[in-house]
Amino acid sequence: MGIFDIIHIGMNKSFSRSRSSALFAGLAAYFFVFFVRTSLTVVQPDLQATFSLSASQFSLLTSVYFYTYALMQIPAGVLIDYWGPRKSIALAMIIASVGSWIFASAPNYSTLLLGRFISALGVSPVYIAVLKLNSSWFLPVEFVALTGITTFIGNLGALVSSAPLALLVAKIGWKASFYSIGIITLIVSIIALAFIKDRPSTVGFEDLNEQNSLTWKETMAGLKNIINKREIWFPTLVYFFSLAPVMTLQAAWGVPLLHNLAHVSTITASYIVMLIAVGFMTAALASGMLTARLGELRFSKLFLLFSAILWILLLTASYWPIYVFALWFFLIGFTSAGYMPVWQWGKEIAGTTFSGIGMAIVNAGGFLGAAFGQLFYGVVLDLFHWKSYTTIAFSMSNLMLTMSSVLAFVTLLLYESAKRSRRRR
Repeated sequence: MGIFDIIHIGMNKSFSRSRSSALFAGLAAYFFVFFVRTSLTVVQPDLQATFSLSASQFSLLTSVYFYTYALMQIPAGVLIDYWGPRKSIALAMIIASVGSWIFASAPNYSTLLLGRFISALGVSPVYIAVLKLNSSWFLPVEFVALTGITTFIGNLGALVSSAPLALLVAKIGWKASFYSIGIITLIVSIIALAFIKDRPSTVGFEDLNEQNSLTWKETMAGLKNIINKREIWFPTLVYFFSLAPVMTLQAAWGVPLLHNLAHVSTITASYIVMLIAVGFMTAALASGMLTARLGELRFSKLFLLFSAILWILLLTASYWPIYVFALWFFLIGFTSAGYMPVWQWGKEIAGTTFSGIGMAIVNAGGFLGAAFGQLFYGVVLDLFHWKSYTTIAFSMSNLMLTMSSVLAFVTLLLYESAKRSRRRR
């Protein structure tokens, strides 16, 4: 049987059509969430030339997205559990559209920061809302596979935001490119409002799992209960430490690193950075089969161990020929997929009723890690005078990312130990 064969049995065409419409509208929104998230790395030279940005200023510009996104995850989870995915996604894309227009029209650095902040504020609920849709319209056994498909589509957005966006920017300029992004995200908000249904019962079908409407008091009580659960912090920290290094290069510093260590053009560097998304997408499509065969913990341990080894190897990057960079960027994207089960763990720990909150807490950890990683990467570069001492500065910044990847693996081992201890009781 294929991924969706089980749930197709006995279901009529109307159900399948409603479910497919909701899923594809949600995935369209998430495509642009990832596109916006990773779009700055290819315009770094343009922004630096236009606004005379230092490494620290550019890092702050990229990381403000991730700080905002992280801090909004718990409020977003509460909003989704209380208000539903449909309205949450539609409103998110409208706000993101406004953020892109402000960014494109920015006359100074402060307005750039404001536009980036509003974009992050807007898209912050989308991923958790899509996962909530998945858990409402599909059976629990398929959740990890659906998460893989969702992250595949998201990374397709990241792929398009690298070399294709670089080509578009070269043709029409970075301002016109971000105006265009704003228009498209507005169209996606309309599609979401028209086609997304929160759960089967909203269109006359029986829900696949029991779901009750929550009062605000019940929602806040659920939030407090989940935060007090010790288990929730293990997948949160795994995501914190594992997303920080990969997103630092994919969303901010990958192109500059290749400029300075591999001495390639912006277009060539953007194609190489694109391989992170290609690698992750490859692993994401296989994640359902691999987790079914290996188990979620073994899958994560294997992938995150190899990821840590790859980050250690990056410390020798100043000696690499260009093809090694290309291979490394693909493999780091592939192995970073080891963090994918964290949302399933958050969902299980929180329970069905408060699954949005549980997944949001985990998600917040990852994006807080990405924010810290990007900011500190730029600070370290400036500290070691990267324009004058390029190799040393990038090596020290890469050492910080390497330490983070090792901590991700160690935290995963601690989570496994905690689960074993709990089973013995």
